[in-house]
Amino acid sequence: MKIPEGFKTIEEYKFPNIVNVCVLRGSCPCECTHCPIGSIPKDKRVKKFGNNFMSLETFKNIADEISRFRHSSLRMHSVGEPLLWKYLEQALDYASKKRIKTWIFTSLVTHDKSLIESIAKNCSIVEISVNSIDRKDYKKTKGIENFDLVSKNIKYLSEFIKKNRLKTRLIASRVESLNKRYDKRFVKFWKNSNQVTDSFIRSYHSYNSTIKDRTRKEIRKPVPCHVHWARFNINSDGDVAVCFNELFKGTKPTKDLIFGNVNKKSIQEIWHCRKLQQIRKAQLTGDYSKIKFNLCCITCKYCQPLDTKRQTSEYQLKQLGDE
Repeated sequence: MKIPEGFKTIEEYKFPNIVNVCVLRGSCPCECTHCPIGSIPKDKRVKKFGNNFMSLETFKNIADEISRFRHSSLRMHSVGEPLLWKYLEQALDYASKKRIKTWIFTSLVTHDKSLIESIAKNCSIVEISVNSIDRKDYKKTKGIENFDLVSKNIKYLSEFIKKNRLKTRLIASRVESLNKRYDKRFVKFWKNSNQVTDSFIRSYHSYNSTIKDRTRKEIRKPVPCHVHWARFNINSDGDVAVCFNELFKGTKPTKDLIFGNVNKKSIQEIWHCRKLQQIRKAQLTGDYSKIKFNLCCITCKYCQPLDTKRQTSEYQLKQLGDE
């Protein structure tokens, strides 16, 4: 079978490479300046984003399907902090037994050592949004004074991984800032710490204009984006959204930007749905005349082009090998 245009492999055409799963909404200990959640006072977050969480049954259904595609992976995000999801340890244990490559994105703001050990034992990749190398910058960008706690947790996590000879890939990440010198210092600091496997700078984005656009980028002609050729985005209720950033715009994405629900259709079926095929064709040809709904991609300044030279999430997954 010939690989369809835009896809890198037949496997990725058949099933997404990364399945992003939002397990919880509206709750986070941080007040990050670069995040829609952190930009809103804690007492107003539930009203803005809801307080839903994914059921364990829905998670297991997702995991069961992913487990049939060895190239695929399950990445736990949330419109908030995934460590606060009450089913997290059960879910991770289930996915681990299914031999799924799992990735959790977390602030690691917790006093629960057993939870830290659980993510170490059951996650393939643990990405910690520590964002800083000192208390002052942490307070400035994360909005809270927990740098010492998170630093201790990283050290504990690292030592636990080494002691138990786990293959967990531990990553320290930071959102791209206007201070490029600090960004470089961040990467160097954590890579030299002997505590993490890797460290990198995440691209800044406005969450589809949900927060302030701090760049002067022009809105360019939409190009083929990783989001539609390699990623799949599931909300806490099972709805599949056109882009993970759309989950931050309110309690639910716009109806037009929902492709289906994994409680009613399979991931594979939705991956080949008519709307997604229309978007892919429009991005390849540059002709959006047949798109009859308000597509966020048309005004996006922060897409992830398929031909990007930056190291994408796929790079981190490749470092895991086949197991």
